[in-house]
Amino acid sequence: MNRVLIAMILWLMVLVQHVYAQDTCNINIKCRVVETHSGQSLFPVSAYIDEMKREFEVDEDGRFEIDNACSGTYHIHFHAAGYEHLVKEIKISANASLKFSLSHIDKELAEVVVSDDRAKTIIQSKGNINRLDIVSNSGKTLGDMLQNVNGVSVLSNGATIAKPVIHGLHSNRIIILNNGIRQEDQQWGGEHAPNIDPFLANNITVLKGASGVRYGTDAIGGVVLVEPSAVRTMIGWGGEVNLAGFSNNRMGVASATVEHGFKYIKGLGIRLQGTLKQGGNYHIPDYWAANTGTEEQNYSATMAYKRAHFGVEAFYSHFNTKLGIYRGSHTGNQADLMAAINSDTPLVNAGFSYQIDRPMQHVVHDLAKLKMNTDTRAGALSLVYAYQHNYRQEYDIIRGNSDKAQLNLTLNTQSLNLNLEHKPVAGISGQVGIDGTYQENYMRDGDRVFIPNYRSPGFAAYIIERYRLNKVTLEAGARYDYRHYEVFNPEGNNQTIVRYLFDYSNASGTIGLRYKPKPNWEWSVTLANAWRAPQASELFSSGLHHGAARIELGDKKLKPEKAYSLNIETGYNVPDKLHLELSLYSQYINDFIYLKPDADILTIRGYFKSFRYTQTNAWLNGIDASVRYYPVKSLETHLKASILFARDVQQKDWLILMPADRISGGIKYSFNLGKTIKDVYVGADGRYVFRQWRIPANFDQIDYPHPPADYFVMDAEAGVTIMRSGHPIYFSITVMNALNQQYRDYLDAFRYFINQPGTNVVLRLRVPFNFYGLISKN
Repeated sequence: MNRVLIAMILWLMVLVQHVYAQDTCNINIKCRVVETHSGQSLFPVSAYIDEMKREFEVDEDGRFEIDNACSGTYHIHFHAAGYEHLVKEIKISANASLKFSLSHIDKELAEVVVSDDRAKTIIQSKGNINRLDIVSNSGKTLGDMLQNVNGVSVLSNGATIAKPVIHGLHSNRIIILNNGIRQEDQQWGGEHAPNIDPFLANNITVLKGASGVRYGTDAIGGVVLVEPSAVRTMIGWGGEVNLAGFSNNRMGVASATVEHGFKYIKGLGIRLQGTLKQGGNYHIPDYWAANTGTEEQNYSATMAYKRAHFGVEAFYSHFNTKLGIYRGSHTGNQADLMAAINSDTPLVNAGFSYQIDRPMQHVVHDLAKLKMNTDTRAGALSLVYAYQHNYRQEYDIIRGNSDKAQLNLTLNTQSLNLNLEHKPVAGISGQVGIDGTYQENYMRDGDRVFIPNYRSPGFAAYIIERYRLNKVTLEAGARYDYRHYEVFNPEGNNQTIVRYLFDYSNASGTIGLRYKPKPNWEWSVTLANAWRAPQASELFSSGLHHGAARIELGDKKLKPEKAYSLNIETGYNVPDKLHLELSLYSQYINDFIYLKPDADILTIRGYFKSFRYTQTNAWLNGIDASVRYYPVKSLETHLKASILFARDVQQKDWLILMPADRISGGIKYSFNLGKTIKDVYVGADGRYVFRQWRIPANFDQIDYPHPPADYFVMDAEAGVTIMRSGHPIYFSITVMNALNQQYRDYLDAFRYFINQPGTNVVLRLRVPFNFYGLISKN
């Protein structure tokens, strides 16, 4: 491993030396066009540069690139339906990034100083999945998509349930923000996947490392920001249709979006979106996995009204899924369990079927949001209220016929955020705000007990400030959180209700420094501390965790986690030639809560492995490295590596259930065949995951069998854009696990029973549309 790392570093140094020199007429400027008030990307927009006599069209992420520019002053004209003509003067002398804002009011000719458009983001290690990457992976779950970000792996239960793992941390240590609202669906345990439709997203950002100051307690591992595009307010209609077909489980996915900007109510727009998905049993090499089908019906609606200094937005989404749980994971006795684990083939025979039987899950998630924002003398003020309703049903294997679920859980959450981005004071810019939450969890009378009823109010206040001077940006923030739990736990043979009260409070802080010695080279250092109160599932779990096919046992004496982290990152970028990133991180967590394997348990529902929540002090250290290199402009190559060392400090041993080291690489060739057939590409990617050898010394006494062998998986892809009457139609084909590799992953809860899915051929079609002639009469 050390030799591999040394070879990679030497190779990167050679590449840097090879491409470092730049000509003054070889400047590349990356531009992004956003709506003034919301900051969301605008599309479609055209830009024209007087001095170059060149016209550019932004992509769906609001971006375009000016290549081979010379140092000097330029005037750029922006045109977008529903927005005033905007002219900007820019002065450039080196590679840089620019952000332009369009609004409904006139703007005077103004000078723009070229700067990095990330200046207003938190100084932290980041990964990004843009709109084009999202649609090229359409049909996958959010967790599966996030594997494309270096340093992110997946905790899964077969091929139907997946959630992100950032630097070894997951579940309640990762906050997912869906359209700016914290997704409240992880309180029932680590097995539950995020209930989010990825088709809603225009951009997905992963913040790696402790992020508690802005996004709240629990963000010890990081934050995933799922951001939709701005609602269309340009006059006319727009939208897109997405279709995808998967060969492995014969799954079909259809999603459509339509949006409209009104003519006579300037600034008013609406968007409607919906997704349907159905798949049957998935296929592992040579076998079908019994009862692994999936169904999904999602929809959302957004209405927004935007003016120059005021805006209001209402959003509603509904997520509804039904998931089959692999039938062979629920066994009746110890002999059956050991036979299932020791068998190389599934013991439950199955063919292909769309039918979903017991064991299965039915999950519904509703989110309603109201946001108001306005410009004041002090700065931009926003107020956001949200309500979330989670409903989860788990259907066990039972004797006899019944359509009743054995577990019915409901989680309702209300949240309120007031945030002020104040105007710069003595060169210092930033934001202050307060958060409030109220949460209720309850189960239906007569259900099997897993998590008791509870109420949990919370409050927080935060401040983040930033100062920038030439090549240096300094950022600091602080936050205070308070959380209260009132739990009603049934105990004893008579299930007598016992009331418990818990109060948790603490402060979080961060300080970051970014230094740019050259326009295309930067360093950043971040120090942060964060904390996390134990969740009700960790305190009181007492029974079958259905989807993971295991018994989980809580501990009422658990203490809050406290994390201290250091992240050092450097990035080097030569547009269309080379992009390098290297991130070193270290995080020490006091009272780290984890599931420790315990004795197997026989219940009336079957024989299961059991895990008990316990605590230790943990120290996680790792490296993320990536390089993207273009030997020629049409040929892209990339290489990524992620390594994690996770230690149990108290036991002086390795932590259990941590991601294995991995390395991945790929190549992609792009070309055009004329004005009608454009953006043709072919490519291949491969990833090698090493066997996890960093396991506790007593692994044989606490878990069985040992972590799976290392494996290599290769994917291939091809795509094309066909222009029809000025409108693009996108076709693509992807072959996942092209070699039909048989393998198991250490972070898959079903690794005990079956392999990962075999070859999966995916066909995708995307048709966007924009109509400016169909104007509303309203």
